[in-house]
Amino acid sequence: MATGRGRQTLPAAVGDLVGRDDLVRETVQRVLGVDRLVTLVGPGGVGKTALALEVARRCRDQHDGTSTGLNREPDDQYVAVAYLGHITRSDELHREIIRAVGITDQSSDDPVDVLVEHLRGQDKLLVLDNCEQLWEAVGDLCAVLLDEAPEVRVLATSRHHLGIAGEHATMVPPLSVRSEGSSARPSDAMRLLLRRAEAAGRVVEADEDLEALAELVDWSSGLPLVLELIAVRLGGGMSPREVLTRLDGGRLLATRTRRVRSHHRTLEQTLDWSHGLCSPEQQRLLARISVFAGGFTLDTAERVCSGSGIGEHDVVDLLADLVRQSLVVAGPNGRYHQLQPVREYGQRRLRALDEELWVRDAHCAFFRDLAAQLASTWYGEDEVALLRRAHVEMPNFRAALHHCATTSGLAEIGLAMVHDLARLRVQFFFAQLGEFTTWFQTLLDRAPVRPTPERIGSVALLGWIKLCQGAPREVAVQLEHCRELVSMLDEDAQVAPLYFLEGAHALLAVGDPKSVEPLRRAVELFGEMGPEFCGDCGNTKLIWALAAGFYGDEATAIEAAEDCLNDARQAGAEWAISWALWARGLAPLRHGAPEEAVAWFRAGLEIQVRLQEQWGSTWASEAIAWALAAVARETAGGEDLLEIAAELLGGAVAMQKVTGVAIAGLTPFGRERDKARDAIVARLGHDRYHRAYGRGTALPSREAVYALALGPRVEAGGRRAPDSGWDQLSRRQREIAVLVSQGMTNHLIARKLHLSVSTIENHLTAVFAKVGVANRVELSTWVGAQLALREEP
Repeated sequence: MATGRGRQTLPAAVGDLVGRDDLVRETVQRVLGVDRLVTLVGPGGVGKTALALEVARRCRDQHDGTSTGLNREPDDQYVAVAYLGHITRSDELHREIIRAVGITDQSSDDPVDVLVEHLRGQDKLLVLDNCEQLWEAVGDLCAVLLDEAPEVRVLATSRHHLGIAGEHATMVPPLSVRSEGSSARPSDAMRLLLRRAEAAGRVVEADEDLEALAELVDWSSGLPLVLELIAVRLGGGMSPREVLTRLDGGRLLATRTRRVRSHHRTLEQTLDWSHGLCSPEQQRLLARISVFAGGFTLDTAERVCSGSGIGEHDVVDLLADLVRQSLVVAGPNGRYHQLQPVREYGQRRLRALDEELWVRDAHCAFFRDLAAQLASTWYGEDEVALLRRAHVEMPNFRAALHHCATTSGLAEIGLAMVHDLARLRVQFFFAQLGEFTTWFQTLLDRAPVRPTPERIGSVALLGWIKLCQGAPREVAVQLEHCRELVSMLDEDAQVAPLYFLEGAHALLAVGDPKSVEPLRRAVELFGEMGPEFCGDCGNTKLIWALAAGFYGDEATAIEAAEDCLNDARQAGAEWAISWALWARGLAPLRHGAPEEAVAWFRAGLEIQVRLQEQWGSTWASEAIAWALAAVARETAGGEDLLEIAAELLGGAVAMQKVTGVAIAGLTPFGRERDKARDAIVARLGHDRYHRAYGRGTALPSREAVYALALGPRVEAGGRRAPDSGWDQLSRRQREIAVLVSQGMTNHLIARKLHLSVSTIENHLTAVFAKVGVANRVELSTWVGAQLALREEP
């Protein structure tokens, strides 16, 4: 099965590469030929990244037939690009590649094993950009992939080769600086300089100082980044000779030398020169923004980089100056980025200014505050937007966490940061459970052992993550440590996380009906901790509803789930609503109304599919399989539906294998799976069950599983009964159905009947399930038919 949606990391080309046609063509042949690992090697600023992306585009086009006129759609999943310039640790390297490939990994498995397992048998080109910082770790990983994933090809960029067997290192030379032979055609470097100068607003005329231009090209050593920076100055109004005079302190012009300089020295000198043309304030800001990883916003730069010579209100103009000088790239989404050589140069300047520690402290403080803000405000209409903001800023959060983990006295700050990010549930929405486990364990080991709210909460959340990974036996350590910490407290103020972990452990690991009580108590305690803990209370209420659904009587299960659902709906938190709908399906599943359970589970899955999340949708797909099996078990002639249930169960389990979720390892979930499987086998037999299950495991994508889960209509009693369906509805449900058929919205119906909107929504979900309709239009048609039947003599 495909792993799901990969990140769209292969950008569209913005222009032709100058002077690289032959090299692109040769590299494409190598990548698609016998060389499964090709490393583009060259100095900083030589254009390795641009070359690699163009090669990747050509490989994709040849792979899907675009270049051969077969009119196929481009296969965006064939190429995965991992940008590694900001990565500092090997575990971050592996997880960045996992994200780039599009793997949803929620397991506690080794990331290398996860990559191998998912890439084995896949036809994929993996582009690894800027490998030099961790070239040994990249080389080790590539060696494993080449050996165990024979269909995978790797295109890497680095300042030196990776040094492993099977690697073909291709040197990326600078552009030619002189025309070849007697041709009047300009050199490649000259063509690039003229083209970029024109893009910057300067058309070089025939009467320009061509000798000075030739000297500039010669001095550049043919490095594209150097030529880009020179073109910015030409576009800004300087003459070629003025630029030349200022390069190298005028020594180049004075000696008329044509020696070929060291490429590294040339880039460094060019950056020195560009730096020297900046004002002192611009220079200082250029150095300070180098602490950002993965980009930054204006607001973030103002908060982190102001002070000690730069006013907060000055940052916007200084940043605009750096953009105009091509030292910063302004993106279309309001974020700013730096090319890696420029960022590294800025980091060296920051150290030279002796400002690195306090700027990194300021960066850490900003993202610590941001994590706290997100954790305390997510339970509302902005829930998904805040989750996505956290995801965009994860490179910066990682940089801040790394600073906390490696700087004396900051471990507790880092622990508070990862604790708040986990309260936001970003690790679930974006499948980062393994990474959060590593951060929790690292910072818990380095922070002082004392009963702070952050440490108690972190231990409980680490245990919760391990439970959700399907590794309940590993949670005993966290549970015991949490109890020890609480025993150190003088008052009963921070025990909610302990009750939460005890209840969750009893629910998922032990399968104990007594789990309902500690979870109910945790809900009460979180509710008393203030509005900033509304999200924690809502999430705990969900787990309480699951415990009541699995182990409580029908009335208790419905009451707990509807309490959870009403809270989430009133808050407007879509992802929380989707999970509450899942919980609401448990009572009818376990108490004899499985067709209604299908409707609840599907309502949650539809939201999750729309949000493109890959955590809850895995669990929802399996729950729908349970419910379909239960419906078919009670239906005469329901063998087709049983086959669909078996196929869906296979698809859901395959998704879980891909994502690392071990649902069967959690007691109540494993019990429901066994019940569904036994019901199917009892009617179809083992052979037929396994054939259908195998078809499900072979489904090509998550989307195919979703289509199966949302596809077959399930009607009350297993059939449509227009002459009796009306009697299945309660008086209130009939009243609401009629108002819907009259075109009234839920808000108008709620106002008319003096009920809450969430109550109307709950009634409608039940109505849809009972009468077997999918939406309001179908319900209106059905109501019309029912009323017509009752008017007949």
